[in-house]
Amino acid sequence: MDFRSTLSAVADYLPSDVENVLAAASAYLPDDLEKAISGAASYIPTEIDLGNTVQFMLFFAAASLILGFMGRVFLGKRSSLNHSLSAAMGILFVYAAAIVVYTFKPWSLDALLSPLPFVRFAGEHLLVIPFQGSPLTIVCSEILSLVILAFLVNLLDTLIPRGSSALGWVFLRILTVLFAMVLHILVDWAFKMYLPNVLVTYAPTILLVILAVTLLMGLLNLVLSVVLTVVNPIFGAMYTFFFSNIIGKQLSKAVFTSGIICGVVFLLGYFGCTVICVSAAALSAYIPLAIVLLLLWFLIGWAL
Repeated sequence: MDFRSTLSAVADYLPSDVENVLAAASAYLPDDLEKAISGAASYIPTEIDLGNTVQFMLFFAAASLILGFMGRVFLGKRSSLNHSLSAAMGILFVYAAAIVVYTFKPWSLDALLSPLPFVRFAGEHLLVIPFQGSPLTIVCSEILSLVILAFLVNLLDTLIPRGSSALGWVFLRILTVLFAMVLHILVDWAFKMYLPNVLVTYAPTILLVILAVTLLMGLLNLVLSVVLTVVNPIFGAMYTFFFSNIIGKQLSKAVFTSGIICGVVFLLGYFGCTVICVSAAALSAYIPLAIVLLLLWFLIGWAL
């Protein structure tokens, strides 16, 4: 059914005065607009490209393992770099697993999945919020939401035991990420419920700027301490917070974890993959993707 006939069908169920308005509106619809609507609909994916998915999985797995090996060689086993990378794999695994569960629709998942940063579910499609062309306030809000989720994952990963076996590690890590997601949903709800609308809109941008400045000051202290004998005490305090105490360490790791996931989101936007099919027909791609991410999570978090 085209756009004009849709208006006519809707008009049959409306009062006569509204019906006349809709009929007049459909009569004035230019043919070019109808063609544009049909053309736009043709770009919405109805199935997923398995070839591109396999290529993405191979490149992503190779890059992640190379980074993990570099962290092991230069920083030692279970370094902060590998912890951050492992947390990123865990969060991405949850995204892939959420898509798989969403396609089965066992219950209404909108309330649980809508707080996931940078993605929105709409029917049989996953909408990715791209960096390119999105308002700064929205991008900053999504980044801050991702940093909070990554902070909770890294903090709980530090507090919860590793387990005595590989299977125990996987089970406890999955529980860690799921618990972090529940806490993240509660934090997201509290922000929207108790903060004024102006703060909800602009606070993420301000907080991200403050976080970036303080992190840079801490890193600057690290550089200056190598060159100079006396270091500014303010820089020293920043460095001590972000790289020496447990909360600051988890926040620093959360920033790196968020950076990895933001890189994935940026590449999806760069290559135009902002509307992704999540119908049942796409399960053949997402189930292997979830398995690959789980294996990467295990290799980087347990073995490296």
